[in-house]
Amino acid sequence: MVPVSRSEAVVERYYALDRLRVVMIMLGIVRHASMTYEPSMIDAWPYKDAEIVVLAHWFIVFIRVFQLPVFFLIAGFFSAYLIETRGIPAFIRHRWSRLGVTLLVAWPVVAALMAFILWVATPFSAVPPAIHYSDMASAPRMLDYILMHLWFLYYLLILSLAAGGALVLARRIPPAVRKRILDLFARHLRGGGLIAAILMGGMALYQMQSWTIDYHGNLIPAPRLLALYGLLFGFGWLLFYRKEVLKKFTGPAWFMLAGAVPCFFVHRYFVDTGCEVDLTMGCTGSSGEYHLGAVVFLSLSMWMMVYGLVGVFLRYMNRPSPRWRYMADASYFFYLAQVPVTMLLPLALYSLPLPGLAKLTLVVAAATGLMLLAYHYGVRSTFIGKQLNGRRYPRAAI
Repeated sequence: MVPVSRSEAVVERYYALDRLRVVMIMLGIVRHASMTYEPSMIDAWPYKDAEIVVLAHWFIVFIRVFQLPVFFLIAGFFSAYLIETRGIPAFIRHRWSRLGVTLLVAWPVVAALMAFILWVATPFSAVPPAIHYSDMASAPRMLDYILMHLWFLYYLLILSLAAGGALVLARRIPPAVRKRILDLFARHLRGGGLIAAILMGGMALYQMQSWTIDYHGNLIPAPRLLALYGLLFGFGWLLFYRKEVLKKFTGPAWFMLAGAVPCFFVHRYFVDTGCEVDLTMGCTGSSGEYHLGAVVFLSLSMWMMVYGLVGVFLRYMNRPSPRWRYMADASYFFYLAQVPVTMLLPLALYSLPLPGLAKLTLVVAAATGLMLLAYHYGVRSTFIGKQLNGRRYPRAAI
């Protein structure tokens, strides 16, 4: 048999994971739009509408449980895909181009937009912001938020480079040993492997200052976040090399999702009862029992949501679709643009006598529509689209 080169190899496309990534991006729009309408003011968000929505708070805290963990698992899976099809040197170049270069180019643009929005929106806020835009110029505050939402690219770049280096070392391990490790992972995926993942996730989560998954926009990476996201990235990486076990996610998918919801509410009970929020130190509650309970049920909810979502999408949505492929192509731009857009749009509804939930719905719909138009006419077939997607696509949905 003639060996097949990497460039000639045909690797199955995982439509379900593409669609799951799109849905996570869309939930990011909901989460960021909800920041304007949630009751509390504990984040550096410039504008709070007078019409608050209690449900917006629950949108934020629930989506945060699983959205980024799902992203990092998918990123690990497709990173292994890239290395398998291109090799390590090409993978490193690809990650630097798509993540590093994009971060360097997008950061000043997004930073300028955010500074403008902070200046314009803060005077209209119904509640004084917990962190005023003038305070953001001070060195400690600026460093805490300097990467804004682009921290995701920064962490993903670090994990990708680390994974490339780790794979060089892993290839020194005898093939039989590597196979035994992967077989062990595949065999215990739904049993001991899941328990081990929950325990390891819990150890990383126990270090979080907020008793939830922390935000950290500093240039110095937080070890606790690298540990958590590295665990999920590595899990996705291993999944690629044992792709046959993906079918194990489909059977218990609905059970996992059903179990994740009550675990989430138990987690919130421990957080809301035992956590006294401090804007600079996170949770200052002294109860170890509440902290431990919050972490255990957060890890349970997080992993059950990850398992359940992957399983549901593999079971029902693993088929090609031009529209979903179009949205998958647009998702990177949506990620870059969504925070400035969802910060600015609520100002247009400032004086409208509408309930908060109606305003939130309008912001989500308008943000999605505006970003679609911007992507379609200003990004997809331009040099920006080439940078984000690797090529210029025609404006058609195919």
